[in-house]
Amino acid sequence: MKRRSWDEVVTLIAIAPGEDEAGYPTPPKEFPREVLANKLNVKGIEFYAANQTGMKADCIFEVHAFEYEGEKLLEYEGKRYAVIRTYGTNDETLELTCSDKLVIS
Repeated sequence: MKRRSWDEVVTLIAIAPGEDEAGYPTPPKEFPREVLANKLNVKGIEFYAANQTGMKADCIFEVHAFEYEGEKLLEYEGKRYAVIRTYGTNDETLELTCSDKLVIS
C-alpha cells in the first residue's frame, strides 16, 4: 500500500439553519474548519455509482475518521464541493466522494 502524505488542506463546512432573536429564519450559518487530507483518484466504481444518482464524482479525499463530523460541504483550492458519499476504508480513515454540483441533502 502506498504511504499517504497527508499534505492537502481541505475545509470541511458544517451548515446550520439560521434564526434571529425572534425565531425567524435567516440565511444558514456556516462553520468551516481545516483538516489535512489525501487527494485520491476517482475510481470507476465511484464514477458510475454517482452517475446512477444523477451526480458526478469529481474528486475523492481521504480524511481521518475522527475529524469528520458529517459535513455536507468541502472546499479545496477555493472551490466548493458537495460530499455525496462517505466510505470507511478502515477504523482510522474515511473517503469523501465529492461533486462540484452543490446539491446538498
